[in-house]
Formats: sequence, structure tokens, C-alpha cells
Amino acid sequence: MSNNQSIIKIKNFSFAYAIEPQKTVLKSINLEIEPGSFNVFCGMSGSGKTTLLRHLKDELAPKGEVKGKISFLHKNDKLNQKPQIAFVMQNPENQIIMDTVWHELAFGLENQGLSASEIERRIAEITNFFGIEKWLDQPIENLSGGEKQILNLASNLILQPEVLILDEPTTQLDPIAKRDFLQMLFYTHAETGITILMSEHNLNDLLENTDKIIFLDQGEIKFQGEPR
Repeated sequence: MSNNQSIIKIKNFSFAYAIEPQKTVLKSINLEIEPGSFNVFCGMSGSGKTTLLRHLKDELAPKGEVKGKISFLHKNDKLNQKPQIAFVMQNPENQIIMDTVWHELAFGLENQGLSASEIERRIAEITNFFGIEKWLDQPIENLSGGEKQILNLASNLILQPEVLILDEPTTQLDPIAKRDFLQMLFYTHAETGITILMSEHNLNDLLENTDKIIFLDQGEIKFQGEPR
């Protein structure tokens, strides 16, 4: 991808929910996301982080009045052909739908119509990458909350997206599970160079691995720049 091209460009973007059209929840958002960068969105609850991130994935975009523009650059340098975007939610229970780890990892690949041999190859690769080979035959219900969120991350990444969005993915994790999840995320970014957008309340564990901080307050970007 051309170095001077942003993978996501948001210009004068405003939004009001259909149920409260008079209340603008995102106000004149201007933001550019560089390919391969790690971006953290922060701010109080209700600041607009989740609403903004959901607008980047069509299936999750809330209904309402939109002004401004969001444009995307595909890896083939095709403007406005959306890159493949994976979205990891706060609660893995809301995303995991199969009964075993193997079935969960295979599910998205089967939907893409890949061959059995390609599915097996990708599952072998991702479980080796995450060090979770021993989980493969486990029922999902045997996994801890932290393990479920790592599986959630793996089942999104196995689809080989260009952009990974995570909406407060550590909120429901205990401190050790949170540390393990973030280490896995940093490792993934370092090894694959995937573009990451993540919303998070607590920045302490994130700053040294982050390229850009975007601070939202009442639907407006009050700061964007390097963590330091």
C-alpha cells in the first residue's frame, strides 16, 4: 500500500441516533488512520468511542442521521473498496456461536467457502501462532473468560482481515487475563503489521505499544497524537 495513503479517512463526520435525532453524539470527527498503525480510542463512557468504531463496519453501524464522509483504501490501492474489517466486542459470549474451539475457528472459513484442506491449514497456523493447539477439541464452555476472548481474537484473525477493531475487549477480564490478552494483541501487531483500532478506558498497559491516541469527549475529538 502507498505510504502516503491512509487506510481509513474520516472527514467532518457527525451522527445522531434515529431515536434521538436532536442529539448529536458524534460531532465533526476528522481522523486519518495509517496502514499498519496501532490506534487507541479513549474517553469516558458515553464519549462516542463505540459509536464511532461501529460506523467503520457496515453490519454494526447504528441507524441514524449521518453527515460527512468515511472513506477506505483497499490493500490493492482501490479507494472506497472497503478493506476486510474484523470486530472484537467487549463480551466474547456475544460473538462465539459454536460448541468447540475447532468449530468456532472453522466457522468463518466455511462461510467463505474454503476447501477442507485450506481450513485445516489456517487452523493449524493460527493455533500455533497463538499457542492454543491444546484447546482445539475443548468445548467452549470449558474455557475461562480470558481464553474465550483470545479465541474470539483468533477466530477473527483467521479470516486474514486488513483492519482489526476491538471495542473495550478487556473490560470483563481479570488482571491476569487482561495482561495475557494484551500481550497476544501486541504480539499479533508486531508479527503481522495489521492496522488496529481499539477503544479502552485504562491506558496504563497500552501506551508504550501505541502509535496514536484519540481522546473523545462528548462526541468530539479533543486530542489525537502520539502517546507521549
